[in-house]
Amino acid sequence: MGSIIALTRARGGAVRLVLRNDGRLRLVCSAGLPPELLAGDADVMIQCGLCGQALLHDMLQLKGAPTSCTDGMSTALTRAGLGPMLAVPLHCQGRPVGVFNLFFDDCTALPADLSAILTPVTQLLDLVLDSAQHEHGRLQARLLTERQGFANEVHDALAQNLSYMRMRMSLLIDAIADCERERATKYCHDVNESLGETHAGLRELITHFRQTTDPLGLLHALENTARTFEDRTGVALRIDNRIPDLHLPAEHEAQLIQIVQEALANVVKHAGARNASIVIEPREGGLTLSVIDDGRGKPPGDAEPLEQGGHFGLAIMRERARRIGARLRILGRSGRGTRVRLDIPAAGRITP
Repeated sequence: MGSIIALTRARGGAVRLVLRNDGRLRLVCSAGLPPELLAGDADVMIQCGLCGQALLHDMLQLKGAPTSCTDGMSTALTRAGLGPMLAVPLHCQGRPVGVFNLFFDDCTALPADLSAILTPVTQLLDLVLDSAQHEHGRLQARLLTERQGFANEVHDALAQNLSYMRMRMSLLIDAIADCERERATKYCHDVNESLGETHAGLRELITHFRQTTDPLGLLHALENTARTFEDRTGVALRIDNRIPDLHLPAEHEAQLIQIVQEALANVVKHAGARNASIVIEPREGGLTLSVIDDGRGKPPGDAEPLEQGGHFGLAIMRERARRIGARLRILGRSGRGTRVRLDIPAAGRITP
């Protein structure tokens, strides 16, 4: 704003916008205005004098003295020795949403090409307002998506298990009332198992919403994990990246980190492995990320080795893979280790 004031030889300037449906133009920024003006309420009514005319007619308005302002504004401007005033309508998405004011000293001769000077300036301000509105809409849409995602996560992680426990508790009460010890013991076991899954789901949910994406990218995050993994777990972890120019959208990276961490947790808890590796390699139509261990592998008769500790972790891994269009597979043979394989489509390699 300082540059515009200097260019037009004005004393000061202000931008006022209609921010709420309360009939007022809110002062959002200013420069060079009298302190006594800013000390009070610098907002004005929409229909106020020069600003109201600029909004109503969507045209530049110029007056030789500030007499068309509200009493408080007019008095403050007159005391400050200000004379000619200019009000230029500002637009957002083609609609007038505010005014840009310039205030001149009473003795200042207005530039002959004032209109030519202000036209590109106001066009630039309109673009700024359009951009701000677009960003606001984008943030609102993202917030709505995140809220919906949170609601879905809560439903998947908690609501179903809580409903199941409630039904089992009703049966448990009936079994106790009928003195049926065997049934009561079974329902107690069911509730306890579901409670454990719910607790694990809640911890995973909290971890998900607390965790931020590593600003240096997926590979840096994985290398940080590998650096301390053996000291913490006793399992040596190696990163094998075969895509030197690996670039992924932030959402892909966030989901992949969570999947990898869940897979590594299962390596530590269930695999009995001494070594593990994370392999990232290109494939036709995209890339593949694998978590491989040298543990006990797939036990006989088990469809999925990761289900040994309950289905919850595997279900969440699959859901995360689905969100980024990836395919999750669990491969392995008894005594020959396990491989958690993610096939990620080519779009995942493009940085947005």
